[in-house]
Amino acid sequence: MDRRSFLTAGSGLAVTGAAAGFTTNALAGEVRRSSPTIFDFGAAGDGSTDDSDAFSKALQTAAEKGGFVIVPAGTYAIAKTISFLSRGNSGAAWGLHCQGATLRSRITNRESVMRMESRHVVWNFRLTGGLSIQCNGSEGNGLHILALSPTVYFAAFVIDGLSVQGAGQHGCLLEGDVFECAISNCYFMDNKQNGMTLAQSHKGIISSVNVMNCLFSQNGNIGMACVNFDGPHGGPTDVRVYGGYARDNWSYGFFYNNGTRQAALHQVGFENNCHAYKPGDPDGAHVYAPVSVRMKDCAGYNQTGGATYLLRGWFSGLAHLDGCTQEADGPMAETGKTRLVYIDGRDSGHVYMVGCTGGFEVKPGTGVTWEAVNCNGPSPAGKLNIRGTITGKA
Repeated sequence: MDRRSFLTAGSGLAVTGAAAGFTTNALAGEVRRSSPTIFDFGAAGDGSTDDSDAFSKALQTAAEKGGFVIVPAGTYAIAKTISFLSRGNSGAAWGLHCQGATLRSRITNRESVMRMESRHVVWNFRLTGGLSIQCNGSEGNGLHILALSPTVYFAAFVIDGLSVQGAGQHGCLLEGDVFECAISNCYFMDNKQNGMTLAQSHKGIISSVNVMNCLFSQNGNIGMACVNFDGPHGGPTDVRVYGGYARDNWSYGFFYNNGTRQAALHQVGFENNCHAYKPGDPDGAHVYAPVSVRMKDCAGYNQTGGATYLLRGWFSGLAHLDGCTQEADGPMAETGKTRLVYIDGRDSGHVYMVGCTGGFEVKPGTGVTWEAVNCNGPSPAGKLNIRGTITGKA
């Protein structure tokens, strides 16, 4: 089955599965009373005995037989990678239903705490109920899901209630042909690289990803990054974000290497990102998204970070901001440079702002046109008018 046929056949199932992941009654129906617990696979759950093999066996069994393994509240020591490698196609709902469990990493060889790889067609995985991965900074990623070929898939999955703190690399890494998934109510904090990274890789395409009510805080690079491991250009665009917050990340709050295209950011908050820059630096922004981008009701605030703008990028298509704001206090406000957006790009680009607050700056000589409808704040054309429309070009 090619990817197009798979997407057509599986799209309805993916939406149904994602919706089921957020209703207690539906989840209770999936997690039957007869479901095994992680202790049935040899886990001790005492916080000192290595339980990694038990989790690996549980995942392998659930994928091959279908169903869920319950992980009761407690602390589980993990001394080597929890590993899942598909042995065949997997379609029945399967996964881990956690009940406030904690995985405490003792890994020191830069390997991931949990690594899940598909070499077939794997879908309907669920990681729900509340799982915390507490890292020590010497492992690799907290959670790594990958499918390293355009002919294999890891798709139609739900991750809900996951917390990853202090990973030596990314908190969560989705890599390759990974798509049609929902990631909700998750927390990625203090990871040495990005909180979450979504990466095209080995010609695999990340697409149809919905991120809901997730927090990305104090990560060593970017809060959430959409990139391309196959080259410097491109990357996922079909990554939608609904709600959530990104604050105090060393670099950008969000980074879309190829823009968002048809996807959008809705009601996301950003605070004090870009600590790598000083307040007022023209390179600092909460969101970096070139080509084209859509943002609605998003709010940026900066005091001590270097996120001078809510948004910056090199635009060659439409950048649409609706009801977005950028505000500042403290050292950032003192610079007088904070703005909603920094406009740059080619003459095919257009920045359209409606009902926004914060104003904008335009790079001299850029070919991008702009239009501000019922907006407020400074601009090169003068103060914007909340009762009118101002258009222009550099």
